Amino acid sequence: MKLRRCVSYSAAIALLLVFVVGTASPSTLSVSTFWIVVGTVVFIVMMVAVGLLPLVVGYGLLKRRRWARPLGIGLAIISLINIPVGTALGIYTFKFFKSEGGVKLYGGSASAANENDLQNAWRGAQPLMNWADRFR
Repeated sequence: MKLRRCVSYSAAIALLLVFVVGTASPSTLSVSTFWIVVGTVVFIVMMVAVGLLPLVVGYGLLKRRRWARPLGIGLAIISLINIPVGTALGIYTFKFFKSEGGVKLYGGSASAANENDLQNAWRGAQPLMNWADRFR
């Protein structure tokens, strides 16, 4: 029932978008129907990817479903682009899913890194960080 309601809301928003584009253009001949349909499809796909998919993953995590972990990791990868909040949340998501608590709740394998491994990784990343600082 909720899925049907979401689809009907998406269709209503798409029709509203078509109406707004059709009436906002100076000449109705300047925007072809093909491009209006393409824009509407892209809008719906982006709305699902950005708005609906995180809600589905959140519901799966709330119910402790195994399928929510890989989708959550995928969304964490996508959120890394949104600097600075998305990056922080994406890194926290990776850290949580690799922690003992995340493995206990959602499966997978825990991170086996110790302090020495982290120090080696930090030393390896230092030249790249110095290079990035030169471009500030």
